[in-house]
Amino acid sequence: MKARLHFLLLMVFASLLPFKTMADFSAPRILFISNSYTSVNNLPQIFHDIAACAGHPPAAIESVTPGGATLHKHLNSQGTLKQIDEGNWDIVVLQAQSQEAAFSEQLPNARANFLQGAAGLYDRIKTANPHAKIILYQTWARHADYWSDPKADRSLGTNPADMQARIRKWHQIAAAQKTGFQIAPVGDAWEMNYKNPEAIRLHAGDNSHPAYAGSYLAALVIYGTIYHPPDLDVACHGNLTTNEAIYLQTLASQTIHKSSPP
Repeated sequence: MKARLHFLLLMVFASLLPFKTMADFSAPRILFISNSYTSVNNLPQIFHDIAACAGHPPAAIESVTPGGATLHKHLNSQGTLKQIDEGNWDIVVLQAQSQEAAFSEQLPNARANFLQGAAGLYDRIKTANPHAKIILYQTWARHADYWSDPKADRSLGTNPADMQARIRKWHQIAAAQKTGFQIAPVGDAWEMNYKNPEAIRLHAGDNSHPAYAGSYLAALVIYGTIYHPPDLDVACHGNLTTNEAIYLQTLASQTIHKSSPP
């Protein structure tokens, strides 16, 4: 009788526990909150393929990617908030609009919206998904060709290095607002590529959005930031050649290890 009572008490206690007491990152549910920098080339699918090839098939991947959306706009979007609240997410990747971090250097309103958007989304995610890992997807500077146009917006910076420095700085400041807010240093990997005399073109023709190679590199960096593999030697490389894929995998690995704390 006592044994039966003990069993029943254990069952009642177990039923009161949250469905997930910790995130299962072996087969996680992943949400991308972003815009066209993520939807172009279907980065979530590229990420899925890389993770599956490496032995980490996600249980589900969904995305909210309206074109041009800033973090602040997502924070005030009922569609985005509904997705956050209903998903039981293990990992959420936040990607800001491509200019807002760079604008934060000189424009107070852009700075306030960027920082509030990042912090507010983090809080909303953690309220609905307490054990979720939250990744801030750092974007990249415009291609060098952009700056040769007299109409280029100099409030973004004076050249790719200046713009990337601003993006890096303000992503770091945004992430530092919250404990455990991680950065996937995608833009730093792009910058490393373009410093190479044998660089692969990562930008699309508009000098802003990613070509397929750029999305593949972004997916590698996000994957590496989440799983921390010893290397990024994965067989999946989409429409890239084997040599191109190996080169981008090496870049991603070097960038992640460089940005990781000692």
